[in-house]
Amino acid sequence: MPGLLVDLKNLSIYRESKMGNEIKETSKDKKRFTKEEIMERKISMVKERGSRVMKINSPMGSIIFNVLRQFDQAYAHFKGQLGEPGGVSHEEGAALMEDVRKNTMDFSELTARLSKKVKFKYYMPQELKEQQQATSGKKDALPVR
Repeated sequence: MPGLLVDLKNLSIYRESKMGNEIKETSKDKKRFTKEEIMERKISMVKERGSRVMKINSPMGSIIFNVLRQFDQAYAHFKGQLGEPGGVSHEEGAALMEDVRKNTMDFSELTARLSKKVKFKYYMPQELKEQQQATSGKKDALPVR
């Protein structure tokens, strides 16, 4: 009969399967947050500098948002490893950032085309306009802030 086995020494709970031959460990250290605690954490995150709140209206928007969130985290790690021994070289970093710039411009152009097709006014972000102007004059230069 399936049941729970408790290891008091390691504070772990083991759950036996119906077959009795598989035992899976469930950690007691993982605390499940209540809905109220989750809501409080979200509200406090909104108050942080640099945070954004966005209502997502489409499944594709949700996917893009998840990719963006992970990109932002990877970029933070990238900045920390740029030029460090065992990290990312400046040349490789510049090539990666050029790819990021190109992909961002391509995504902006795709959004503009989609918006035009459905008669929605798309406003290109000012930072992209500046990058577009800077790269149209100088092919390899990125704008300096």
